Amino acid sequence: LLSGHSGVGKSTLLNQLIPEAQQATKEISKFSAKGVHTTTFAEMFELEEEGYLIDTPGIKEFGILDIEDQELSHYFVEMRQYLGQCKYNNCRHINEPGCMVLQKVEEGYIHPYRYDSYVNILFEEESHK
Repeated sequence: LLSGHSGVGKSTLLNQLIPEAQQATKEISKFSAKGVHTTTFAEMFELEEEGYLIDTPGIKEFGILDIEDQELSHYFVEMRQYLGQCKYNNCRHINEPGCMVLQKVEEGYIHPYRYDSYVNILFEEESHK
């Protein structure tokens, strides 16, 4: 079973493994420089030797269940060593003064892409409450 985010190349991989599958694919988007959602339904293909391979539509979004806002940063391994070192013990690592996580992002110890993921997940979860 090929499963994953939209536009990551599941159908392209399938076409390499089973050329006769001829699954539809699209070029990388010039606008976003990312893959484009193409597959609209799951389809199973027989492998030459033995077994089957299923191509599935991409997943647009994963949700997080039962994680409190205060716990989210603990799931980002690069943040863990700095937790508890902020000026305030209820720091959410967004814009609080004396935030060690923000300091480490600025110093390059935490990649901005990962920090942005943290913030996006935090605010996405808040919008669903």
